[in-house]
Amino acid sequence: MKFSIRENVALAPLTTLKVGGAARFFAESETEDDVSEALKFAVQNNLPLFVLGGGSNVLISDEGFNGLVLKISLKGVSAETEDDGNALVTARAGEDWDEFVRFSVEKNLQGVECLSGIPGTIGGTPVQNVGAYGQEVSETITRVRVFDRKSKEILRLSNAECRFAYRTSIFNTTDKNRFIVLAVTFALQENGAPKLVYKDLREFFGARVPTLAETRAAVLQIRRAKSMVIDPDDINSRSAGSFFKNPVVGARFKTAARH
Repeated sequence: MKFSIRENVALAPLTTLKVGGAARFFAESETEDDVSEALKFAVQNNLPLFVLGGGSNVLISDEGFNGLVLKISLKGVSAETEDDGNALVTARAGEDWDEFVRFSVEKNLQGVECLSGIPGTIGGTPVQNVGAYGQEVSETITRVRVFDRKSKEILRLSNAECRFAYRTSIFNTTDKNRFIVLAVTFALQENGAPKLVYKDLREFFGARVPTLAETRAAVLQIRRAKSMVIDPDDINSRSAGSFFKNPVVGARFKTAARH
């Protein structure tokens, strides 16, 4: 599809909540060059820019967005085997996250199985260091390919340079709105055992060690019971994601609370 700028495009169908108005201007990037062209259009026309991925973790107002919405639709997944037998899997930013998890599990690659059922795209995962059921993407991300809006260059950031912490990274803190994620590379363990540290999962399997596929199925079952899997037949699953973070309690407070 040839790159184009469209006007008055409805945004509600592109989100998990299915509400909201239209974008004054809308562009869909299927190549990295498209990203650059969209940014040029926004700068030349003095327009605010909003980058849209899978449409989760957003709530569009009824008035819509009076600027340019850039939907990241870069697709493609590739894998290479390292000398230690593990796999480096690179997924472009527009790939569906849960489909990537399914792909990894089917290839018997451990590292993201507990993150099944999370809505959104690959590009959003490093931004808030997506995590659930005992895993975080920062555990397996090795590098992130980005477009730097400041230098107008494509850069490759290492895991350390992303400065991951609990639900944070440079992408949503110190360098918010500076980088647009183009692709993410994960180091996944071939034939690795699933990570079973989350209470619900340990209780689900008891003493038995499940396969990666069984772990993914269990996570989906647990999440679906809480209406946490996007399902057109479950009205309660219309969600923008979590609105909270777990509180971080200092050691002194915990000691005092026991007395």
